[in-house]
Amino acid sequence: MEKAVALLKNSVKEYEILVGEISSNEGAEKNVDWFSVEAKLQSEADWTINGARCLVQLVQDYGSFILRNALALALAANVEDGELNF
Repeated sequence: MEKAVALLKNSVKEYEILVGEISSNEGAEKNVDWFSVEAKLQSEADWTINGARCLVQLVQDYGSFILRNALALALAANVEDGELNF
């Protein structure tokens, strides 16, 4: 579990930098250009086109609350890649 937490912290830092490079701050939330996020995920984070689209779609559809709980459940059940194998 400690390894997963360390990996999560590193991923959050990486994506904060990525999003920060292409977004503007307006109030409490960032104004994010999701097409640019997809492109950067592909070019800088080695995501496939489908993987980048899926990741962005999950964020847009569910947000951090549900995804945080899904991550906690996946870690507790030791499910790393899931059935779609991204």
